[in-house]
Amino acid sequence: MNSLAVICGLALFAVVLASPFGDHRVRRQAETIEEKLGLPSNATAIRNNIVDTFSCDGKIYGYYADVDNECQLFHICYPVELADGTKQTFKWSFICPEETIFNQESMTCTFPTDAIPCSEAASFYNLNQNFGVIPSTTVKA
Repeated sequence: MNSLAVICGLALFAVVLASPFGDHRVRRQAETIEEKLGLPSNATAIRNNIVDTFSCDGKIYGYYADVDNECQLFHICYPVELADGTKQTFKWSFICPEETIFNQESMTCTFPTDAIPCSEAASFYNLNQNFGVIPSTTVKA
């Protein structure tokens, strides 16, 4: 009788393993916009409806206001040439503190009243050309 119970138990175990329940896998949730951009998990508490439309393609190293997010986000673009000659651009995204926006002119998060209008930010992207430039100094005699 014991061997019959063992055989029945093993058979039942084999059926369970072969059923779809034995291959149950947990799917990972879709990546949130905060995860995709590397923002803090509470970023949507600061700005609702964050969009990921900013591209660093063709941009030099620098800090860039994200006009599509009303300058509440900014990005650092870092183009590099790898050892094999291929070019790649890295992008890091940041969100300004609540009630502030990224001021492209000063490259800081400031109150909107102290910043250039966000709609004009792109016309100040050329200020990124100043990174790494050492101003010439004249010696007075």
